[in-house]
Amino acid sequence: MKSGFIAILGRPNVGKSSLMNAMVGEKVSIVSPKAQTTRDKIIGIATTDAYQMIFVDTPGVHRPRTHLGEYMEQCIEGAQRDVDAVVIVLDATKKLSDTELEFIESRLAHKAPVYVVINKTDLVSYDTVYPMLSRLAYLTNAAKGRGAIKEIIPTSARTGDNVELLKGYLEKELPEGEPYYPADEYTDKSERYMICEIIREKSLLFLQDEIPHGIGVVIQKMTDEGGLANIEADIVCEKKSHKSIIIGSGGQKLKTIGESARGDIEKLLGEKVYLKLFVKVRDDWRNRRSVLDDIGYKLKKK
Repeated sequence: MKSGFIAILGRPNVGKSSLMNAMVGEKVSIVSPKAQTTRDKIIGIATTDAYQMIFVDTPGVHRPRTHLGEYMEQCIEGAQRDVDAVVIVLDATKKLSDTELEFIESRLAHKAPVYVVINKTDLVSYDTVYPMLSRLAYLTNAAKGRGAIKEIIPTSARTGDNVELLKGYLEKELPEGEPYYPADEYTDKSERYMICEIIREKSLLFLQDEIPHGIGVVIQKMTDEGGLANIEADIVCEKKSHKSIIIGSGGQKLKTIGESARGDIEKLLGEKVYLKLFVKVRDDWRNRRSVLDDIGYKLKKK
């Protein structure tokens, strides 16, 4: 048996969460077209008779501007330590930036082997991917002070193209050892955490660009009565004007979010769900440690 940890890194909205979900075979991390959807360090677990791969999905690499941003940065830093391999995800639909090249080069200075994934290849032609491969070519050879990229794999998390190929490479990096988690677990996150993330995902989906990323979710009540889960949760926003948008005319927007979330939560829990959502305003909550703690983003003191 082989088992080990693999960090998934990259800029916001390159498809890190979609790639992890594809490799795990379960929806572990929420997905949204909005950048920086992932705020936490998410563990996804893929177990077979031969191995257990523990993927660490991370927020997109960015410059933090709030306490929430600092928390996300800490998640990225923590995920890079003591892993057996690193997967750096690039977006095939966007030009490879100098910043991304510098980030990859900085990771090659560490001991963990680095694999580069060019994701979303289903949306482009080879003529688009080839210039990216050319710019990465110099990093496929070791140089003073750094190693070399082990493999560059064009993939599509959406279609599954080359996902198993990537897992085959990663399996070779895993050390021998007993599994860290039971075989039937696919994440280390609690049901309460997953429910909050589902509600946040649906909020991002139906609000689109009407509300910025100032949304958090906290469960106030969760009980189980004879196969029916009763859940009450708050959607936390930063401004009164945001609250009215989230609720919508006649409460329709909030109802739509709740109905969509309820379906996914029922799949998660395997039972009927009664979901009641409220909208609460917490001014500038992304910079307030007490509110961040309540929502579950516990920032380490410097």
